[in-house]
Amino acid sequence: MNKREALVAVTSRSFSKNFSLVEELKKHYSNVLLNHTGKTLKDEELIEFLKKADKAIIGIEKITDSLLSQLPNLKVISKYGVGLNNIDLDLLKNHNVRLGFTPGVNKQSVAELALALILTGLKKIQENNIDILNGNWSQERGSELYGKTIGIIGFGNIGQKLASLIQPFNCNILFFDERNFLKEDLKLLANDLNLNLDLVTQSSLRSILLKSNILSIHLPLTQKTKDLISLEEFSELKSDVCIVNTARGGIVNENDLHEFLNNNPGAYAGFDVFKEEPAFNNPLLKLPNFFGTSHRSSLTNEGIYSMGIAAINGLDDNIEIT
Repeated sequence: MNKREALVAVTSRSFSKNFSLVEELKKHYSNVLLNHTGKTLKDEELIEFLKKADKAIIGIEKITDSLLSQLPNLKVISKYGVGLNNIDLDLLKNHNVRLGFTPGVNKQSVAELALALILTGLKKIQENNIDILNGNWSQERGSELYGKTIGIIGFGNIGQKLASLIQPFNCNILFFDERNFLKEDLKLLANDLNLNLDLVTQSSLRSILLKSNILSIHLPLTQKTKDLISLEEFSELKSDVCIVNTARGGIVNENDLHEFLNNNPGAYAGFDVFKEEPAFNNPLLKLPNFFGTSHRSSLTNEGIYSMGIAAINGLDDNIEIT
């Protein structure tokens, strides 16, 4: 294999310290710059790091007009991870920078964590663990997942994968998505995911809020989805609803969620994402019916490797933004 001479800068810390991914990248490119600073690069540090790069593998770093204006050599940005919240596509177009991106590469890892958070809530694992630590051998009852109604808000790669994981529990699956899925679309999905279409229905958001025992959120954060679940939406939920968010912080209004959980002790929320991260001081974490994880749904050995390989491929297999 002939190695390419272009300089590839990798800003992602987790990619940079993953031996297998680095070795795979070096099979294709002889000039590689890795981020071993132990921190997420910002502002002048990020500019300095990328200054001589022809191509870059980007994680969560914010790509701004000011940044790209100072990187005339940069021709390709390949995304390590899913979601393009930190990359403005119009800016890439304006600066003639191509994009490498493969959606859905972490769908298995994220959907599995969503399912784990759902079961944590239904089985009252968080509350029971607190009781044991406080010397109380609690016998509080939980609930089965089997036969429940689950509302999946956002039916892309991850939402669809969660539906397939939920399928054996004979749940009634309602989903909300901006895309209108035709019967033919659902039939194709049913074949791919082994879904029973009798149990899968596209619904309005309000219908899902009113009917669901469980809500699982799988949307990107946009101006349209910011605070999508707020005070009005909480007023329509069941008092013992289980709410899971493995998508993006900011889709659920955290102040309104805190009030809802405080007023409805039978309800539960399991979140992997927060509006501000790290979320050490978030008041939600002090509630007994809230369970938080540290934005780690993709952090499995398999998920990281899949995202890394996709990012490496994106250095050469990329698109021009038009």
